[in-house]
Amino acid sequence: MNLPRLLARYSVAGAINGIVCYAVVFACMATGIGAGTSNGLGYLAGLITSFLQSRHWVFRSTGGVVDDWLRFLVVFALAYCMNFLALHALLNRGVNAYLAQLASCSVYVAVSFVLNSCWVFRKRASDKGR
Repeated sequence: MNLPRLLARYSVAGAINGIVCYAVVFACMATGIGAGTSNGLGYLAGLITSFLQSRHWVFRSTGGVVDDWLRFLVVFALAYCMNFLALHALLNRGVNAYLAQLASCSVYVAVSFVLNSCWVFRKRASDKGR
């Protein structure tokens, strides 16, 4: 699949996942849960949705589900940690918590896209006959 089409699919899937994720984040914050905990709960809520969309629709993986899932979890954890560090850096600089949540999301998206396309769901020699 060419890069523009892949990015378009990733963007649509990301929008859907973003709605799920940030609905949870902002609902938690509205009920008095702290920004960091709200962020974690929101990303947890989007984890399964994101994997299924990425595997079946965005990257159309033919690899093993368990192998894809384990690699996806590693990338998710790394991207989430980068997001969380960015969130706290912004909060420590006095950025509004809601704007900081949205800005730190861009870090997650960039790390996640690159690693998912290059490592998690890349075509492997074992996939050629499928």
